[in-house]
Amino acid sequence: MHAVDPPTVRREARRLDESDIVAELRQRVSDSTGMLVVLSGGNPAMHELGPLVHRLHDSGMRVSVETQGSLWKDWLRDVDRLVVSPKPPSSGMATPENALQSSKFMSAATRPCPKRSDVYLKIVCFDSADVEFAFRFRERHRRADGSLLPLFLSSGTDAEAARPLPAVTDRFRWLCELVAGDPRAKDCKVLPQLHVIAWGHEKGR
Repeated sequence: MHAVDPPTVRREARRLDESDIVAELRQRVSDSTGMLVVLSGGNPAMHELGPLVHRLHDSGMRVSVETQGSLWKDWLRDVDRLVVSPKPPSSGMATPENALQSSKFMSAATRPCPKRSDVYLKIVCFDSADVEFAFRFRERHRRADGSLLPLFLSSGTDAEAARPLPAVTDRFRWLCELVAGDPRAKDCKVLPQLHVIAWGHEKGR
């Protein structure tokens, strides 16, 4: 609810323009050259962030975007890294309408783009149907040359089960064992939700 119902956060937050954001980032590190700035959300593609991306690049920083892949914006062509995290069946959002939106997004995202190094898929899996969804999604949405996109599978953990920590490691072990013998997973990377290990589902500071 911190993300979807944030009236208190809105009241406390300072509004920053592109120059303010770059200045804030420079204050946080001694040398921001080459820093990777991640734009995440919600869905950052809901906003016009092209000017911010250009200002960050002009300041020597790199930009990565993490999005669910439902809304394409042309400024996404200018980022250094695009991480697409489509919603699997367990989310209740894997509808035919969302599949059509994802197809349009991935068609644009996988076109050759000299400014961007690559597109990555990162899919949070809560059950075997989510894992199957992940493999089929990658098979369906290949690079323009026909090769497969890099795929990261992450073991999902319900908010109520995020503590104690063994609940997180149990889910990670479940996912590792599920895909270990699947030839489609031979070049995939399997990860726990690292932010859950570090902070659970606490509000960010």
